[in-house]
Amino acid sequence: MYLIQPGDTLLAISATTGIPLDRLVGLNSIKNPDFIVAGQTLSLDGSAPAAPQTATQGAQDAGNGPRYTVKSGDTLWDISLATGASLDSLIKLNNVPNADQLSVGQVLHLPATAAAPIVAGPVQRIAASAPAKPKATPIPKPTPAPTPPPTPVASPHQLRVAAEALRVGGQNVHIGAAGINLTSGEKIGLRAEEAFPSASVMKLPILVELERQIAAGTLSWTESLRAEAGAMVAISDNSAANQIADAIHPQSVNDTMAKLGLGGTHFLNLFSDARSASNPGMNQTTPGNMARLLELIATDQLVSPQVSGDIRTLLARNVDRSKLVRLLPPDARVAHKSGWYDGVANDVGIVTVDRVPTRWVIAVFTENVPDAETGNQIVAAISKAVYDAWAP
Repeated sequence: MYLIQPGDTLLAISATTGIPLDRLVGLNSIKNPDFIVAGQTLSLDGSAPAAPQTATQGAQDAGNGPRYTVKSGDTLWDISLATGASLDSLIKLNNVPNADQLSVGQVLHLPATAAAPIVAGPVQRIAASAPAKPKATPIPKPTPAPTPPPTPVASPHQLRVAAEALRVGGQNVHIGAAGINLTSGEKIGLRAEEAFPSASVMKLPILVELERQIAAGTLSWTESLRAEAGAMVAISDNSAANQIADAIHPQSVNDTMAKLGLGGTHFLNLFSDARSASNPGMNQTTPGNMARLLELIATDQLVSPQVSGDIRTLLARNVDRSKLVRLLPPDARVAHKSGWYDGVANDVGIVTVDRVPTRWVIAVFTENVPDAETGNQIVAAISKAVYDAWAP
């Protein structure tokens, strides 16, 4: 037997075990060799692999632990909101293979800390219970309770992104993503406002500040400066980035990001080839900040249409094809900036598909990845899930 690990592919398992790919497919009745799930077991010799636990079995095995029976109209996101159980824990505890598909009557096991649903019927429209009517009393009158904000409801596309993150990365990797469809306005978010190590994605804010200062007349393009900007983006050259940072002054990057409303982005130290999980530096940003910055660039709102266009041209020259671009079909054009070191893999970019036509921005960040390939696969899987949603 072989236990599938986060980041595994069937091709890699074949190479590791020495068993031909077609035999692994046949022994395990695999319908799609490109889709395997971490935690499942594969038979290597014809013996039956351990069957994945079903949601109902998970609830039964939990004894008298809390359970929830799926009603008509329920989604996994709604059940998460109603019970207080995280989406990740629901997927893990019940071995849900597809977060978009629940069956009416299906019994879901809840974490011990989850609350019982506050309504007996479908949970997708949960209203806060009305406050008790106050007794008639003299002035002063009681202050009316504020109207609670509407409960956010995740779209199927957002659930699919969350499921892909869990499938490829497992439970221990910190993953965040943000996407904005520039055609429809739809947004996708997964821990979009949480802070992540930026790695070389910070070179995008540096490029933005460089272009802003040149447009303002503070600096001027020279042949050397243009070459450094190109190297900083295309091949993520650290030396070139540090030269530019010295020229524009690092604090000016933070000031400009703050003026743009991107207060989660902080450029605090120069770049080093010695960055690692134990020496990560202090530069940080959020998926939401980078998606918004890319939105401004993509829609010609960053300084001027000319400046925005020049930034897009430089981003389109990025040679990294291991992350956002990796699983996308040839009809997707991507202008992006990636970043990585041990334990971290990030990529942010603008994706255009003329066939639809549509365009979106996407930012994917990972932290605590066990190896570089797993990090690359997480970013690639999320990018492909967004492509499938917005360019079917």
